[in-house]
Amino acid sequence: MTDAATSIRPAGVPSARETAASLRAVRVIRRARSEGRSRGDVAYAVYAGIMVAAIVVAPIVRAVVLYLAEPAASAVLVEVGPATSGAVFALACAAFVALGGVRGPALVTPFLTFAVVGGGHPRRRTLLRPMVRAVLGLTLAGAAIALLLGLVLVTVGSASVGGAGAFAGAGALVGIVCAGCWLLGQRASAAVRTGVVGGVLASAVLWAAVPGASAVLPWGWIAELFPAGVVAGGAIGPLLGLGVLAVVALAAVPLLLDGLRGPGLLAQAQRWQTAGTLAFTGDLAMAMGEFRAVPRRGRGLAALGRGGGRRRGGLVGVFARRDLVGSLRTPARFVLACAGCLGFGLLIAVAVGASGVAVWIAACTAAIVGFLALGVWSDGFRHAAEAASAPALYGVSTLRLVGLHAVLPVVAGVLFSAGGVVIGFVLWGGVAWLALGAAVLSVLLLVLVRVYDSVKGPLPQELMAPIPTPAGDASALVVAVWQADAVIIACVAVGVVTANVASGGVAGVAWAVAFAVMVGWMARRRVLAS
Repeated sequence: MTDAATSIRPAGVPSARETAASLRAVRVIRRARSEGRSRGDVAYAVYAGIMVAAIVVAPIVRAVVLYLAEPAASAVLVEVGPATSGAVFALACAAFVALGGVRGPALVTPFLTFAVVGGGHPRRRTLLRPMVRAVLGLTLAGAAIALLLGLVLVTVGSASVGGAGAFAGAGALVGIVCAGCWLLGQRASAAVRTGVVGGVLASAVLWAAVPGASAVLPWGWIAELFPAGVVAGGAIGPLLGLGVLAVVALAAVPLLLDGLRGPGLLAQAQRWQTAGTLAFTGDLAMAMGEFRAVPRRGRGLAALGRGGGRRRGGLVGVFARRDLVGSLRTPARFVLACAGCLGFGLLIAVAVGASGVAVWIAACTAAIVGFLALGVWSDGFRHAAEAASAPALYGVSTLRLVGLHAVLPVVAGVLFSAGGVVIGFVLWGGVAWLALGAAVLSVLLLVLVRVYDSVKGPLPQELMAPIPTPAGDASALVVAVWQADAVIIACVAVGVVTANVASGGVAGVAWAVAFAVMVGWMARRRVLAS
């Protein structure tokens, strides 16, 4: 019997039955070649996930809940919760659109990309499984985060059970919308992604600046559903609006999947597989390098200027101009670096004005944001690390080369972080000069940590040796600490310096000098040993 769908489909397009048969055949071949996940692999992954959740995630969540349930923290949560939830929603949508250009949700291995996705079958069918996993994961994550906040507010008596439930439902709908934004970013071109991200951020600014825009913008809908401010019957309209957005996102999934291009899918699959292999072998630097943006803009900008730049500033001006032009050739990274340094200064201002454990939370968050933001201006350190094992060119030693490349990250980091401190002072007040001093000292320390991280060599083989303990093999923890040593040092240094500067004493300067000497000595050892 001829299928009705088969009789009306275009010539050469496989039917749904043929597509399903091809998928089953490919899975059988993968299992026969031991390339796919066996039942034992799935069972072990489930077991490992449960253990990690019980040992690591549960204590962290418990500590966060207990901290938020304190009177002072819950009062702040009630006050800033609505605005923060709307801003987080907008930033999440923009971030997922941008992430889609690097790693989309509808992604399979290069083998499956060749065998099935590129075989003429409709991609709404061949790529449906990874897309469903992405939608379910983001939906559960959004609902869990919203439910956690709602239960905290219910516990302290600032919200009702119904309000917490409505906010959890809104979190699930937000997860679906973010999944649609993620797939849109994978399907769209770089120009369209930039436009969408800019439009989302502009609408978020409009929502924050114009109170009346809350009724027509989704960022205002999620803010109205925050449990501490929701009133009886007032949640229906915002929930319906978010529901319509979620339905639109789900309805667009088949069209967006069919529009995915084969070369882009294959490039992402190969890049992700290579990065996964490098990460599994312990080389996280090379794994992250797979996702570094390739310079595509600014080819007409002169990196040296007329006469090689010797007339203005000597070698310092030459290297500063060279590094600046190099960073401008990846505009997205440059803009993110500027925004990250502004956020770093803003978080330092928050840390200086806070008290108790909030100082450490804000300072450690600032350290991570600042460390990542300085990356685009610290690419010259990798050049110095590569030149360390070669003869010195033009009479410039390796240590001097590192110092010359440090000019741009120091100047740009100080300027933009100072701007973030000023923004924080305007918004919340406080002692501006203390926050400014903490930001400047922290930037100098982060630049030294960047130098230390850039000259890191490959993973030492002795760290891969098993370390038997009563709880199992601990070698993975040693490798993890070795990989994250720069971030750990950055958090400790910025946290200690900021906490001491916030107290108003000169101990922060003394601690900054001590950390600078220690990190500089370790970086010098690595440079000379390479």
